[in-house]
Amino acid sequence: MSLGNLALAIICVVAALYVIVLITGMIAIWPFGIIGLIALGLCGFGLFKVVRDKLTDKENRHYEDNINE
Repeated sequence: MSLGNLALAIICVVAALYVIVLITGMIAIWPFGIIGLIALGLCGFGLFKVVRDKLTDKENRHYEDNINE
């Protein structure tokens, strides 16, 4: 595993822990935390759609496989 991949893995773990702490805090202040949970859910949904579109786009895959920079 290269140093870059290790750093990326550490950043992903820290980001996941941060999101877990955010969700826990929003549940702790329940009536007002629902606004934050909705916003966090919408951001997660948007991120999911972008990643799914990136991974399933045939045109994008063609350029990644056949075009050299």
